[in-house]
Amino acid sequence: MLNATPPLAPASYTELPLGPLDAEKIEAVWRYDPADARQQRVLPDGRVDLVAHCAVRPGGGVTSVWPVIAGPADQPALVALRPGTVVMGLRFHIGWGGACLGIEPGALRNRTLTGVEVEQTLGPSLSPLLGADTLPVVESALRSVASALAARACVTAAHRRALEAIDRMKWRLAGQLPSPGCPTAPAAAAPASRTLRRDMVTVAGLPLRTLAGILRFQQAMVLLGAQGASLCDVALVSGYTDQAHMTRAFRRFGGFTPAVPQSVPLVRLDARSP
Repeated sequence: MLNATPPLAPASYTELPLGPLDAEKIEAVWRYDPADARQQRVLPDGRVDLVAHCAVRPGGGVTSVWPVIAGPADQPALVALRPGTVVMGLRFHIGWGGACLGIEPGALRNRTLTGVEVEQTLGPSLSPLLGADTLPVVESALRSVASALAARACVTAAHRRALEAIDRMKWRLAGQLPSPGCPTAPAAAAPASRTLRRDMVTVAGLPLRTLAGILRFQQAMVLLGAQGASLCDVALVSGYTDQAHMTRAFRRFGGFTPAVPQSVPLVRLDARSP
């Protein structure tokens, strides 16, 4: 079904400086400028985002803002781009979206909240965003919401266990990706305990093994864009057993094969040593 869709629109994706925002919890403030009103493929990245779809006049003014909370995804999606829309958003680090927003990430797996559901989740802090009339005001309102959400997040013992496991996973993935052409593949991580599996679904909304697969896929996509990187090199460096293994992962998480990659915004691995 994905292959039967119209050609995807070229667009501009930019990550803005975090500034004083809490970098432990907030991964990025981003902006997406569609080139037209067609569809864009969105790849899974395991994160939770607060998104603002802004209807923009030709002169630059914003006529309305539609807030969306996008849950963690483990499958690709096609998003319709409305004419004259600029999309801005906050991306939370894996494991922090639920704590900051006060939601259960597992309940939003491959789902979004819109309209009244977002208003009920964010309360009065959403008002400045809904009333924004320019893109700079939208960005400022998003940053204010991000600061308030980060400040209210609480860390339980289960949350801490999950965050530590996520950091170790990201560190291992980053350590196994020195450069295209390296033939060394990492050893598989030990299976998570029953407690940790439960913690991960509660905190991140996805199992640790699924998150690792998503991040490995995203990193392989980045490496495919490197000049001179062959499919065989990318598969080995990314930790796949062979090229066929990588192809299966690309079909699962992207809906395409590594031989015919798509032009899509990519999230780069932010690995911090545990």
